[in-house]
Amino acid sequence: MIRADRSDWRSLHASGLLGRFVVLCFGIWLHAADSLVTATIAPAIVDDLGGVAFINWTIMLYEVGAIIGGAAAPLLCRRAGVKRLLGSAALVYGGGCLLGGLAPSMAVLLAGRFAQGLGGGILLSLCYLAIQQWFAQAWWSRLFGVVALIWGAGSLLGPLIGGLFAGLHAWRLTFFVFAGQAAALGCMAALWLPPRAPTPHRARQPWSVLPLLILSAAAMLIAESSMASSISASVLGCLLGAVLLYGAARLDRRASSRLFPLHLLNIRHPVGAGLLMVFALSAATTGFWAYGPLILKILFGTQPLISGYILAGEAVAWSLATLAVARAPLSADRWLIRIGAGCVALGAGGFAVAVPAGALTGMVLCALLQGVGFGLCWPSIVHRLVRYSSETERPLAVTSPDTMQRIGYAVGAAAVGIAANLSGLAAGISVAAAKSAAFWVFASFVPLLLFALVCAWTFTRDHPAAP
Repeated sequence: MIRADRSDWRSLHASGLLGRFVVLCFGIWLHAADSLVTATIAPAIVDDLGGVAFINWTIMLYEVGAIIGGAAAPLLCRRAGVKRLLGSAALVYGGGCLLGGLAPSMAVLLAGRFAQGLGGGILLSLCYLAIQQWFAQAWWSRLFGVVALIWGAGSLLGPLIGGLFAGLHAWRLTFFVFAGQAAALGCMAALWLPPRAPTPHRARQPWSVLPLLILSAAAMLIAESSMASSISASVLGCLLGAVLLYGAARLDRRASSRLFPLHLLNIRHPVGAGLLMVFALSAATTGFWAYGPLILKILFGTQPLISGYILAGEAVAWSLATLAVARAPLSADRWLIRIGAGCVALGAGGFAVAVPAGALTGMVLCALLQGVGFGLCWPSIVHRLVRYSSETERPLAVTSPDTMQRIGYAVGAAAVGIAANLSGLAAGISVAAAKSAAFWVFASFVPLLLFALVCAWTFTRDHPAAP
């Protein structure tokens, strides 16, 4: 480990750790660029393979895989070491890319997306684990800053890559290009990462897989209910999925290695209210990500590249807003969270007006509101969760917002298909179905946005648990 008193970049290079960090950044790039690339080429995939009713599954299954992979990464890392696990994750991710590129049907492509999610989730978790394991704490802020830049680069270049291949009617090449990058990552890991150091024997900590399996089943059930032919069947499927989500949360409370703090389901406690707010806001902002490019192409002939850069604008706004409030005092967290949640709700709800009207300026504004909102409140969310958590639960308080966000994305991507397919998209692509979906894909999440605002105000009230 490089010493804290030698924190210039030359000393990092001289220590031999720069190559390791480059490998970690490459893994982050694959995970960061993947989602917006796939969202951009989604219309081309539907044109070739059909299966428009399952287009939201390309996001939902990726996120489910990432949740499972990310949760398993710490335990797998202790057993196999960073080098072996990163190579295995690159292999799984690359295999998923090859499966997607060769897919003869939407079902095979979805299997590939799940494999990509598994590998990508492990790569993301490994980056944070390895930085804390290999580098002195004096380096962490700089290295995580570089990681944030990699995320920004993925957000900007992902739509460009996807739009380029979609414009050439060669969407399959997108998957092959990322498979090649995964192979390069595996080779770099083999050459530049150190072998696993011998460690003293420790009792193996069991991995509580049952809550994750139930969580995955809940997301699948909600997504499957979007294929139902009647509203009553869809509502029933959603209710059953919600029951499974609740059951997974209850099981996590009794698990030996938990994902969330104990107060997750207690909306009256600030920790529970904060995590439920993150879940609701994340789930309610998946509409444009899942269906925006397809709806705009059907209704207005909008190029996928433009839709992709609307999504990229949200990611960039998130990063810039986070930097803007980096030095804000802790006393400002109440209003940063409330204003941020309000901006997200306004942007997510505004898509219900802007998308049916084809107003690109309005869509850009909505995306920017979502990004700015998340950027304003995200650091304060983490700080406030830590302050209201017991000392033993503070590590969970730091990691649980990211996990809850991924669960929100998975459930939101599953649920948004219900509004889209009940609007008529399940029967096939048509202008009439796209017009109906352009409104309901976004308007159906308004109740969830209102719930998120209630949680935001509960989260930021004074509470007896305050230290």
